[in-house]
Amino acid sequence: MLRIVVFSTVVAIAIGGSAADAETLSAPMKSPGEIAAASNHLAEKQESCRLQAKQRKLRFFKRRSFIRNCIKS
Repeated sequence: MLRIVVFSTVVAIAIGGSAADAETLSAPMKSPGEIAAASNHLAEKQESCRLQAKQRKLRFFKRRSFIRNCIKS
């Protein structure tokens, strides 16, 4: 019985705390067009970086590292 009370209290605190944090940290909503444009831009950049890594004939770990750094820049 005590375990159920303690567990339900912990769950209530976790849910309440995360909801309060979500309200204060929420970003402004973007339109579907803006989201699609950003997604397309990221996909194009990933493909470009992937092709560069392939041209350089990089293997698995070096390729992944190169692509990650390429996308960041």
